[in-house]
Amino acid sequence: MPIPGQGVVPPAGGIYNELAALTRRAFIPRVVVQIYYSTPTLMMLLKNAQRSAGGMAQITGPVQGNSMVQGSWAGYSGAFNQPQIIPAIQNAQWNTAYNITPVPLVMGESFLQSTEAVVPILDARMNDVKAYLAQQMSSALYTNNSANVLMPNGFVEATDNGTNVPIYGGINRTAQGNSFWAGQYYSVGTNILNRKAMAQYLIQITDAAGGECPDFVIMSPSDYAALNSDFIGVENIYVTPGSNYSFDTTNRSSFPNLLISGVPFYGDHWCPKGTMYFINTKYTGMYLSEDAPFEFSGFYSTIPMLQVAQIGVCIVGYQVVSFKPSANAVITGFSGGAF
Repeated sequence: MPIPGQGVVPPAGGIYNELAALTRRAFIPRVVVQIYYSTPTLMMLLKNAQRSAGGMAQITGPVQGNSMVQGSWAGYSGAFNQPQIIPAIQNAQWNTAYNITPVPLVMGESFLQSTEAVVPILDARMNDVKAYLAQQMSSALYTNNSANVLMPNGFVEATDNGTNVPIYGGINRTAQGNSFWAGQYYSVGTNILNRKAMAQYLIQITDAAGGECPDFVIMSPSDYAALNSDFIGVENIYVTPGSNYSFDTTNRSSFPNLLISGVPFYGDHWCPKGTMYFINTKYTGMYLSEDAPFEFSGFYSTIPMLQVAQIGVCIVGYQVVSFKPSANAVITGFSGGAF
């Protein structure tokens, strides 16, 4: 409703009612979305996603958990042990998870907006499908979905050591001989949000992963801000003699992301406070269904359901997997977030 009694609009009453009845609203022809968050980690995973097709266990990879041969030190004679057949390979396997988002278009909307639409409601709805799915998929990356057979796995499952997720990719981490399948799980109860602690953990995680360093570290914006403060405290700004700062050459302070030992650290809204993930993308990534990569069905009539309307669905099938959980790590339970 128009707002009476403000600016040049008359107070509520006869004159106001007459103007309201005869005057169009001065609409801005766009919808400003208020409710969604950025999804940097999801965008990175989507950019580098691999394809998955049909079949049973649509994402299957053989993994080796122990040595397949055995040798011995030789003496003068050159004698060695009899070779043994040592089984060492088993399949890690995941099923693709699917999200189906319906999009309605009822008869009244079609008729009412056929000529007088400020913003076509169908355009707003289709734009919302993308944003909604991004929020759902990003949130799922940081929750333990192992108990829900319809949901995809995420970083919680990929980094756990059996404490919260005993079975991952069909392999039981707690079974004898399967300790290789455990991620690196560190639970701490102190504030570790400083450069020294992060550098130490990076070395420890890299060593436990066989010498392979994580590609990036994700933390909540609150924890990132606290770590960033540790950098700002020793930040230096150098001024070149004879130069000055202007509107075109402003002084820049703080950091959009942090590099520690060459590894980028950044904040993601969806990462819970007090938890950070160290991810190696050589073994960890997204598989996107080649049959349902954000596929839209088109609209179909609902007349058989005794309603004059149309409905379409957007389908995305994907899974986030790690073929080497020991190359990933999670540190949880720490304190010190900035907000």
